[in-house]
Amino acid sequence: MEVAAALTDKAHSVSIIGIEAIPFRKALGEKVGKAIMKLFETNRVKFYMLNEVSEMLGHDGQLKEVVLKSGKVLRADVCVIGTGSGPATGFLKQSGVHMDSKGFVPVNKTMQTNVDGVFAGGDIVTFPFPGRSNKKVNIPHWQMAHVHGRAAALGMMGRPTEIKTVPYFWSAMFGKSLRYAGYGDGFDDVIIQGDVDELKFVAFYTRGEEVVAVASMNYDPIVSRVAEVLRSGKMIRKRDVELCSLHFPRLTMSKH
Repeated sequence: MEVAAALTDKAHSVSIIGIEAIPFRKALGEKVGKAIMKLFETNRVKFYMLNEVSEMLGHDGQLKEVVLKSGKVLRADVCVIGTGSGPATGFLKQSGVHMDSKGFVPVNKTMQTNVDGVFAGGDIVTFPFPGRSNKKVNIPHWQMAHVHGRAAALGMMGRPTEIKTVPYFWSAMFGKSLRYAGYGDGFDDVIIQGDVDELKFVAFYTRGEEVVAVASMNYDPIVSRVAEVLRSGKMIRKRDVELCSLHFPRLTMSKH
């Protein structure tokens, strides 16, 4: 999506092909995903969702057409493919370092593996996340890798320090900045305040009665405020954000 946004003023046309019905739905929910999709469509980006590429056709080494499984043929000079990624941990096989079924390396609170004196961090690890009762999660983002490195270094020095950082991400598309804090995987409800269609909103992602993540556009500094609360170890409950005023948040917080 970021690549598509960056190319709209350089290409004659830009198309996005996706296997989901709505971009960002798993991460941001259907309403926010639809609003961002509308922003792209306003900027001349065409979507071919619930679709896949079946064939690429070229001539003299130059791409000419992309054929979709639906049968639609798109003229194209360039195709950018997002294939995802996996942990490059194959070299650890038979090393004694434990890996899970997906190839990730589980670590403890100090980033130590099951092997004494061997530490790991970054995209390849699952680590105990305080915001989920120390459930082991994988968060592939440079901010968390920085935190992991510091925690691992302190652990090596005999000064174990638990990770209390709240994941914080952002993205910029067409001059609009999306900010996100927390770990919203598996959210079951979204509470939106503001106007999603105008891209001026804050969305609280909840699991049960607990706010686990927040995203916003044009509503600074609400995401940073929520991140500060979550970092302190306090809980924001669903009813708190349903009742609070967006301009002057008065969130009732309780200890985990």
